[in-house]
Amino acid sequence: MSAAPAVTPAGEGTNVLLEQLGLPPTSDEVLRLSCLGVPDSARMRLEATGAELIDDPDADVDALLVSTRLAPDQLRAVVERLGARLGRTIVLAHTGAERVAADLVRAGANAVVGEGNEEALIGLVETDRTPTALLATFERRFGGSASAGNRGLDTDTGLPDRPSFERRISTLADANEIPRVAYLKVVSERWSVPNPDAVVSFQRRRLGSALAHLAAAHSCEVYATGNGEFGMIGETLSPRDAERIGNCLVEACATFRDRELPLRLVIGHAGPESANDTEELLDLARRAVEVAAVDGARAVLSAEDLALGVSVTTELEAVVRLLDEVEPAMIEGRGHGERVGRMSAELGRMRGYSPAAVSRMRLAGHLHDVGRAGLPAAAIGGPGDLTGELLEAWRTFPARSAELLQLTSGQAVADAVRAQRERWDGDGFPEGLAGAEIPEAARVIAVVHVIDEVLTSNRNISAGAIVEKLRERAGTELDPDMVATTVDNLAALLAVRGAG
Repeated sequence: MSAAPAVTPAGEGTNVLLEQLGLPPTSDEVLRLSCLGVPDSARMRLEATGAELIDDPDADVDALLVSTRLAPDQLRAVVERLGARLGRTIVLAHTGAERVAADLVRAGANAVVGEGNEEALIGLVETDRTPTALLATFERRFGGSASAGNRGLDTDTGLPDRPSFERRISTLADANEIPRVAYLKVVSERWSVPNPDAVVSFQRRRLGSALAHLAAAHSCEVYATGNGEFGMIGETLSPRDAERIGNCLVEACATFRDRELPLRLVIGHAGPESANDTEELLDLARRAVEVAAVDGARAVLSAEDLALGVSVTTELEAVVRLLDEVEPAMIEGRGHGERVGRMSAELGRMRGYSPAAVSRMRLAGHLHDVGRAGLPAAAIGGPGDLTGELLEAWRTFPARSAELLQLTSGQAVADAVRAQRERWDGDGFPEGLAGAEIPEAARVIAVVHVIDEVLTSNRNISAGAIVEKLRERAGTELDPDMVATTVDNLAALLAVRGAG
């Protein structure tokens, strides 16, 4: 499947409305969906694909589509019924409803699709589609970031730094004040690198000073939050004021030059009308600036304006939230998925896989345990002393992970996470695949999973001892050729593991 259609404005200076977006291509297969609370705009896009929408939740359909826009009492009723329901249930999540989506998955739903990305549902009947939008969003979020640096002032601009920005927001939250927050991003490759050239460094200091001066005139504070990025806080700023001030800041940035062209600034902002939780507020502002950066139509975008452009971030945030909830119950602990994702990508590069395949490996490695969400609490952590129904429940998590990811990540990612517990000798699960029958990405994940598992159990274990444990499992649990590459490059993989 192609990536979700780009956001297109209805007209200059107007909000982007879902009803005014381009419609996805039709499918050759007839997709039958039972709908609960699905808004008219989403129904219109689904019908444009040739889907047949049925309002009877008990009808014979490919899936039940449950919207997070249902009233709270209706959502509670759905949650109570999901565990006993037979058949696939897909959550249609609107922006800001990731927590609700995660609750529905824990209750028994099988996948999450964001509003605006309804085309992904065609994957229920056309499994050969290869969606890329979620992968691109994942790479923007987890593809590498600079360290936060020392607390206090940013050395390049003289402005307060990212930790100061986050502390200020926390202080306001402690006083029960929800400010308007914004991210200001310079859209230039030269500005995004960790060590910019002398010209960019000079411009960054001058631009930071100019932005801070303009913002202060409107009682706003500006912080240096990253390479080519600034944060802004306005304690009493309204959405209209933010739009007006934002356009002034964009114009000021355009007086600087980037390869003889005006320097482009985009702004994403969110305020109390969008969320009353500061973490969610920052997340919405971050997603708004990301959409503004790739959209090109609007330089200043609020969380309330988000539409199709954030549908895949909604999906990603929902599954990452689920992962964050299950990892503390696992032996490997928090960050396990992120570490496995980084090492999987590095091992994939060492094996000579294409950049696209490496990106899918990182996504699959990072999210491979998400299917543990919704398992009985005692089964989440792993087999250990589990027996009977709890053991059987735990053994379902690879297939559950695959089902959660397939519609928005594609079949290759789903196949990798489904086969993560297969063994080279054929004694694994869920299908008992052996040798080369196991997808290569799954074999990569299996090897780096062992590394993280061993190091989590014993942080002081030597590299030589890790090598011995890998070799002990080669040819039985693990692909021996994959183990050989890992052993030869173990130092580099360990460096990547600790780079987060």
